[in-house]
Amino acid sequence: MSQFREDTSSPSDLNFDLRNPRMPDNLFANEEEAIQHLVDNASLSELIDSITSSGWMNYEPMIVLDRDDVLKVDDVVIEGNRRLAVLRLLSDPALAKRVGQTIPKDIPAGSIPDIVTVWRVKTRAEARDFIGFKHINGAFKWDSFAKAKYAAEWLAEEPDLATVSRRLGDTHNTVVRLVNGYRVLTQSERQGFDRGAISGRFAFSHLYTGLTRPSLREYVGLTDTGTLLPENPIPDSHAAHLNQLMVWLYGQGDTPPVIQSQNPDLKHLASVLENPSAIAMLSSTNDLEVAYETVEDKPARFSAELTALLAQAKTVSSLIGNYDGDPELLEIASTAFKTTRAIQQSMLSEARDVNPGLRDA
Repeated sequence: MSQFREDTSSPSDLNFDLRNPRMPDNLFANEEEAIQHLVDNASLSELIDSITSSGWMNYEPMIVLDRDDVLKVDDVVIEGNRRLAVLRLLSDPALAKRVGQTIPKDIPAGSIPDIVTVWRVKTRAEARDFIGFKHINGAFKWDSFAKAKYAAEWLAEEPDLATVSRRLGDTHNTVVRLVNGYRVLTQSERQGFDRGAISGRFAFSHLYTGLTRPSLREYVGLTDTGTLLPENPIPDSHAAHLNQLMVWLYGQGDTPPVIQSQNPDLKHLASVLENPSAIAMLSSTNDLEVAYETVEDKPARFSAELTALLAQAKTVSSLIGNYDGDPELLEIASTAFKTTRAIQQSMLSEARDVNPGLRDA
């Protein structure tokens, strides 16, 4: 860490990183917006309890950028925004009330230091190894979208995938998948997709996992994602398909997503995209279940469900000693018996059509 210069600073002189990678969706207008985001998303209560019970400890200095030329601000905290937010909240109860964060009424002496130790850097790149490894593989992990954005921005400055992967402490394939997903996402946003208009939370893994499936890649005009994609990887000829895929994955406005859970919905979507008729059905109905029926291997599903039925019956049988004589449970068992008997009789009838000499089971 020889690039760090140890120094001290008053917390009141430090500024929030309004483009912090922990908060990748936003460039905040001011520090109160950033603090509000951290209150809502970064579990500040535990840190407040720790600092007010044990006092402030300089066990891990905040990393401070001398000058951010984009934000045009000096002394920007690029690592330690959660701790800076807690110090702001403890120093300003009115701010804490505005952002909805509870703080102790009586704050012990030593909780709010006059001076803190910091490590100074001249550029973000100087701190990148430490910050990237700590949050991508360490105790304070970022979510997959934050990781992808951080890696993509790093590669834009240092286009050596092997080096970036190694220094992030992650595998080559993982970094490729994350960055490829991020580049496809940002292209879709430039073309009009709006993450602010999706239904529910943004599950970035739907996209970067989906892009490993050949049918999804083919649908948007990608031949391969085993290697790092360029910026704007989707050809103009498939721009409409990219927008449609994003709507299916995440929804948009009044249109809900067709993916409710990655398993099995993403697999079913991949199967639908292998069949033009199923694609047309999905486009017209926005109903994945209806579209999937067009391509579903129904004998395979029957086999899987029957096998699952047998496994469940064996589980119940193993627990029969726990039956307490409840007549309602006996009725359920009687209905289950009649249902399975009807299944067996239907299967026997079908099997006799194929093999007339087959006897009753």
